[in-house]
Amino acid sequence: MAPHEHDRKKKTHHQESRRALNTPENALKAVSAARACIGSLAAGKVWKHRAPHGIEIKGALTIDGSAVVILHFSPEDGSVLPKGLHGFSEGTPELISDIESRLSDYPERLIVLEGAEFREPEFCWAIPLVCDGRIVAHLKVSSDGSEIMPDKKAMEEIQSLIRRDES
Repeated sequence: MAPHEHDRKKKTHHQESRRALNTPENALKAVSAARACIGSLAAGKVWKHRAPHGIEIKGALTIDGSAVVILHFSPEDGSVLPKGLHGFSEGTPELISDIESRLSDYPERLIVLEGAEFREPEFCWAIPLVCDGRIVAHLKVSSDGSEIMPDKKAMEEIQSLIRRDES
């Protein structure tokens, strides 16, 4: 067998094994895992982040110290924003402390939708979370539906803030 043929077969096998996890059963397991963990979410860090469209105010809900749900807040009034909507101002220090004090109320307000989106690059399920009728976040669950996964981007932003604060 030619070397490039072996690589092609290996890649095809890998793709097939990945697709095998993309089943209705695993999607439903992921939804169940998301529902089971909602009561275990704890308030984490609230921070500002400069994004291409402006300043974002984010709050993390955590499990065992890892950020798993990221909520975005309006810098104008501190309300939670639906996915896809961004604030346009920087907010105030008082607003940040207000969000910090209310963040622990959000787990009981979140509703897990009955469906999952498969995220190919991350190889996981993204379960939509609703608050007040709007999708406000996604909770990532492993491809086999068994494990809640940390939000890597948020963890990097939080670590960056910690390093900056320590300097």
